[in-house]
Amino acid sequence: MKKSGALVIPFLILLSCSFEKSYLPNDHLPVDQQVLFMNRVIRFMSRAPDGIGPADRFDISHDDHYAEQLKIHRLDALYKDGETFYFLVSRIAPSLTEKRIAIGGKATLDENIRVTYYEEIFRTWKMVPDSLAKRAPFLFDKMVHGEDLTPYYSSRTGNTDYIEFPDDRTYFDTDQRIWRTK
Repeated sequence: MKKSGALVIPFLILLSCSFEKSYLPNDHLPVDQQVLFMNRVIRFMSRAPDGIGPADRFDISHDDHYAEQLKIHRLDALYKDGETFYFLVSRIAPSLTEKRIAIGGKATLDENIRVTYYEEIFRTWKMVPDSLAKRAPFLFDKMVHGEDLTPYYSSRTGNTDYIEFPDDRTYFDTDQRIWRTK
């Protein structure tokens, strides 16, 4: 686990130097608001407690579960465009060796810091941290610029180098705020 901490610095340097826009979270929100942002979106992007559905994820009885989920998630990039926050969050993935996945998406919050819109644009495959640190910011930049990500779908490339979801069968339902299969 020590190695992943060492990868945060190169990841942040890549985010700050390689793109025309800054994607460093601190450039868009103070740290306390980043924490609040993550507290709001974690219930959408993380695993729900066993046996509950999407409608029950906001019940306060699950606060401890989501507090634990926050520990394995990391806000890697953030970009604010008007009222829309584009985010790149990674989390530890189950694996015999150290791997992470990244989630790229966008959200809007109201004046009470409640999520009014949430959409996951992509989820990557499990990757070793070095690979994810190169591929996830690349995909995030394309997402922020509104570029087509379909060339990076596994169903198009035939490999697991970039995006696991969406694909030709799986899409993100913005009404229910969950991934669905056609």
